[in-house]
Amino acid sequence: MTAATGDPRQAGSAAEFVALLRQLKERSGFTYRQLEERAARGGEVLARSTVADTLRRQALPRTETLVAFLHACAPAEDVAIWLEARSRLARQAPPARGDSAASGPYAPDASQHTGRGPGADLPAVPRQLPAPPAFFAGRADELAHLDEAAENRGETVVISAIGGAGGIGKTSLALQWAHLHLDRFPDGQLYADLRGFGPEPAPVAPQVSLRNFLEALGVPPASVPKDLDVQAALYRSVVAGRRMLVVLDNARDTGQVVPLLPGSPTCTVLVTSRHRLRGLTVTHGARLLTLDLLSVREARDMLAGHLGRRRVADQQQSLDTLVEHCGGLPLALGIVAARAAANPAHPLDALAQELRDASARLSALSAGEARTDLRAVFSWSYRALEPQAATVFDLLGAVPTVDLGLAAVAGLTATPLATCRELLQQLEDTSLVHQYVPGRYRMHDLVHLYSADGARPRSRSKSRDAALRRLVDHYLHTAYAADRLLDSRRPPVALAPPATGCAPQPLRDTAEAMAWFDLEHPRLIEMQQVAMRRGRYPQVWQLARTLVTFHARRRRSRDQLAVWQLALQAAETGEDLAMQAMAHRYLGQAYTAEGQDDDAFEQLDLALVCAKSGGVTGEEARTHYALAVGWERYGDLERALVHARQALALFRSISDLVEEARALNAIGWICAGLRRYEEAEASCRRALALFRRHEHPDGEADTLHSLGLIAQNNGKHAESLTYYGQALTTYRGVGNTRGEAESLASLGDVYAALGRYADALQVWQGALDLLQRQQRVKEALLLRERMNDFATLV
Repeated sequence: MTAATGDPRQAGSAAEFVALLRQLKERSGFTYRQLEERAARGGEVLARSTVADTLRRQALPRTETLVAFLHACAPAEDVAIWLEARSRLARQAPPARGDSAASGPYAPDASQHTGRGPGADLPAVPRQLPAPPAFFAGRADELAHLDEAAENRGETVVISAIGGAGGIGKTSLALQWAHLHLDRFPDGQLYADLRGFGPEPAPVAPQVSLRNFLEALGVPPASVPKDLDVQAALYRSVVAGRRMLVVLDNARDTGQVVPLLPGSPTCTVLVTSRHRLRGLTVTHGARLLTLDLLSVREARDMLAGHLGRRRVADQQQSLDTLVEHCGGLPLALGIVAARAAANPAHPLDALAQELRDASARLSALSAGEARTDLRAVFSWSYRALEPQAATVFDLLGAVPTVDLGLAAVAGLTATPLATCRELLQQLEDTSLVHQYVPGRYRMHDLVHLYSADGARPRSRSKSRDAALRRLVDHYLHTAYAADRLLDSRRPPVALAPPATGCAPQPLRDTAEAMAWFDLEHPRLIEMQQVAMRRGRYPQVWQLARTLVTFHARRRRSRDQLAVWQLALQAAETGEDLAMQAMAHRYLGQAYTAEGQDDDAFEQLDLALVCAKSGGVTGEEARTHYALAVGWERYGDLERALVHARQALALFRSISDLVEEARALNAIGWICAGLRRYEEAEASCRRALALFRRHEHPDGEADTLHSLGLIAQNNGKHAESLTYYGQALTTYRGVGNTRGEAESLASLGDVYAALGRYADALQVWQGALDLLQRQQRVKEALLLRERMNDFATLV
């Protein structure tokens, strides 16, 4: 198509452009009066004299005149194409030269004037930005990110989309940056609160924002088109080539933002939204900037800035409490500051006391108005959710801590994984949860309090109880399967089937099982407590039972104490003697590991009583084994040997070969302490054969370590190094960091005995790191002293 056939995109000059307009009028057959009347019926102003003057001259018409003319003369024409063509020709104009240029073929568009009359020659420069935040702290990296985006402009408009939860400080950041860089935007700054999330029933329509922008840019109200696409095209034409900042605050979604975007690379746009505007990145190359919480230091600085350094100087403890319970959320800090400022004579501790009470914390975080009431601010995000996603949000409120994997949330909500992922995506898109690593979700403490709030109509205690049952079952059955991967020869436990809608998470091997336990351990502790509160006593001791191997490999004896103390309460409530015996025994073993001998022997004696009363031979045997370990560590080797032999006899009576091997290893270790090395080695070799026959790597590694000690005490250092090295490899193969630390320490002892002090220090350092990680304070202190003694010899 060429200019001769009526395509404005082919017009090479203002004269050709106007010639095309004349052709339109001729083809329409309308008189000037008829055009004026048609425009008036459409709500637009198009004086007949203006049309005649426009078509007589060879200058580009004013934008509002062009739009009104096209609507009246040729309504089928694509107005956007004509506006883009006009904008292109205007940009090709030669530099203006005084007043004469203003009357030439590329005269400035009157819609860019101040509106002081036809002769006005100064463009309208809107200054719509609200004031910057009174107190602003931190966000140095985020400000730098916006700087970089603005400086690295290319051939398209620069768009930065600032996202994050309600109250995270998106608007404050945008306004802070805007006011720091006003000099970059001499042609003006536009601002619109799009009310995407708020007390209003609906967001602001793009047409409303565009009309406000156009009028601020000098377009007469009567000349603003009604059609959205034409409004947007006119807006892009007016701001084309101008160095302007556009701040689009509190957007609901990408669709609300796109019509308000300039088309010129001279413009910069800041968008804020609780919703992740991924579509804006896809279609317009926007840079997403998601705000995180303020650090403790930044939060303290912000609150101190609000309250005054003098007031907080002698109330540091109360200030720390306020900062802690605001959780780094700027709006919460601002509300606290406003409440404290309203009562300057009151001590900060009075407000801190309110925030300490979790049940009243949200009520305390209100300054009396909707936009300064945290519960109301969160409700606007909640209101934007679809019903299924809102139900997921409600059910998350029943969980003690929201730090859950996708499979756990699917179990909680009884939804398929794919559906659950989509629903969590909605929560993430509205910044109600945070996917901090792929497939794992967290919720801010204050958002979680709102989620747990029972005041909302969708919250139902019955549905939450069922959801918690599913979640407990998810963790119990997954933990049981993981424990079976770690030690498949442990006596099985008869679990009740999982609740309908709950599916355990599949795990493939021991590495995945250990990684899952490492990640989910805090949640397993919580689920045991949930089961106890709801009277599901079998699940309480069953959860404790699934953690035994993991706790042993990671040397988490304090956690072992905690879970078995609760398990004992559950067993006693249920009057289950076998379970009471098991609980007492595991408590005794944990106390032994912690060096609390009196408590250990008390619990083990009780375990023996319960096991004998209940006629549970296996539990009686395991308790004798635990007593053997306890007395060996206490230093009474003869008594330890008696219990080890009793355990061996009982294990043989029930044909438990793996436990028989464990007792044989204990006898060998104790005999080595009694310097009965021949008997010790023979017993350990029988144990090693049994462990290897039954593929029990933990027992195999323990026995290799015993053989290493026997060889070391016999002066066979080379043989000792071999055994310790094999034990170390086996421990590492199953993720047994308890045994790994002990093997490294023993290897260091042999290296030291051989005069290889550098090697000794190297492996001791590895052992020390593990001991400190396992909080084995006493052992770590003794090893550090030993390392200091040998450091001078290197």
